[in-house]
Amino acid sequence: MWEIVRANPWLIIVCMALLIPILGIVFGTVTSYLTAVRRAELEASLKHEMLQRGMSAEEIKTVIEASPHRKRCQRGTATVDA
Repeated sequence: MWEIVRANPWLIIVCMALLIPILGIVFGTVTSYLTAVRRAELEASLKHEMLQRGMSAEEIKTVIEASPHRKRCQRGTATVDA
């Protein structure tokens, strides 16, 4: 294997050019998934805590909808709050 690299050193650059974007895509996908999971965990714990405090479903809905940076689906169209 090392003979191929010694004979063709440009293969290192080609391999790196292919490997770096692939690793970037994998890293971005994994971190996006982990972020979504963590947000879901935090929202679930918030709802659980509000239920333990005796809040009604309407009050919980109001609090969750007032949260910043939350994606909502309204009448079939997705909007993102800033």
